[in-house]
Amino acid sequence: MVILSTIIYNEVVEFIRNHDGLPFDEEADLQVKFPNVNAITLSSILAREWQEKIKAKHTYMKERTKKFIQEYRKHSSEAKEDDILLKIALREQFAPFALCRLILSEYHFRSLTKQPTKPELNEMLRNPSLIPDSLLGANVSTCLYNDYRDGPIPDAIRQSIGEEYEHKLKQLAKDAGLHFFDEEDLRRIGFDKTPDLKLAVPCLYKGSVIHWIESKASFGDMESHRKYVRDQLISYGNRFGAGIVIYWFGFLDKILDHKVNGNNIHILDSFPDKSDLVLLSSDDENKLE
Repeated sequence: MVILSTIIYNEVVEFIRNHDGLPFDEEADLQVKFPNVNAITLSSILAREWQEKIKAKHTYMKERTKKFIQEYRKHSSEAKEDDILLKIALREQFAPFALCRLILSEYHFRSLTKQPTKPELNEMLRNPSLIPDSLLGANVSTCLYNDYRDGPIPDAIRQSIGEEYEHKLKQLAKDAGLHFFDEEDLRRIGFDKTPDLKLAVPCLYKGSVIHWIESKASFGDMESHRKYVRDQLISYGNRFGAGIVIYWFGFLDKILDHKVNGNNIHILDSFPDKSDLVLLSSDDENKLE
């Protein structure tokens, strides 16, 4: 099982927050420092910490955006380099793509008669070749392809991983003999907030009646778990009954028995072992009711 003790988790988080090397080296440095923790678990914790760092520094960076633009203009007039913004982001320990988002929101293009709209700026961020200033476009492109934590590329990777583990969940559920509706099935019949799998016929997991299973391709820390419970899991429990949430990349030990789980949320780091499942028939379901 990939369950981290609070002590080890706090050590990992402290190491990330105090890391004074290049952001590109953080993941490798983490694996050297914590060789007994799964690499994918460390990567998930690191991604979460970077998201929090971007949020925490956003106001500070936004207030200094005009100074960063002045610095960029000065350096770009002296040398036509495509990594000026990347160097600023590394110096400030801020995500390069997030810096570019702030820069473009304040940057005034001398070749344009009016400031681009927000949708136009977002399109420029996704496709830097659309930026009227070609050198700025090259700088944004460098940031785009060197940011492992923020932007369309990490977003696409996260989405792909999430879909991969949802597919894995469905396959394991089929192999276990479970019959279920997936999110698309449930939305077609009018449900809005839906678990990844709603069992057509409940099963027993270690004596508890299970109605749904949710897949999370991430590490379950306390803050993110509380948010998932508040925004999703509690509604599944209220509507359908008890279910299972699987944190495929592990979770913090103290969320196992946290009071927010109530009696409706069971937490695992992998699909339940077949020996712990008892399949029910529709007649059994009627008896449970």
